[in-house]
Amino acid sequence: MMRWRAAGIILGLSCLPACAHAHVPRDCAPRHMAMVLDDGQGTFDGMMHGGMWLVLRNTGPGACSLASSGPLSFEDAHHHAIPVQWRQAVAAPGGVLHPGGQVRTALRWVSGNAFDPGYCFTPATLVLPLRKGALRQPFGRSLCAPSGAPPTLEQQPWQAGPARQ
Repeated sequence: MMRWRAAGIILGLSCLPACAHAHVPRDCAPRHMAMVLDDGQGTFDGMMHGGMWLVLRNTGPGACSLASSGPLSFEDAHHHAIPVQWRQAVAAPGGVLHPGGQVRTALRWVSGNAFDPGYCFTPATLVLPLRKGALRQPFGRSLCAPSGAPPTLEQQPWQAGPARQ
């Protein structure tokens, strides 16, 4: 009888890695994600500064993970990468994003030509690469920098919510 219990325990323990793996959510797929830019009703705007919330929502039927997403980037109208410097690039949260769940991060930058000499330009698209594709959102905000340097953006840590209203 003890032998059967021991065999059962060993069999149960050998299943742990496989069983644990079964509960790991899949990577979030672009078709099940919504990316929205929210200006926070002007919360981030100053004389020469701009910013907004970048909100990601799981619109799919199941939980997923953003752990494999890449860093944010910008593109011009022809989908060519635009160089920017991230003061703080924050990886997407590695936890589970349940159906309807949202995460957000604040982005901040210089939006007026406060530099002498300086320049400004307007990226066409903000891009978040995912393992199975990318999310793209029209950007249309002015980024400014000193001549000879790329614009600098700051990204705040990701946080949950707020709940969709």
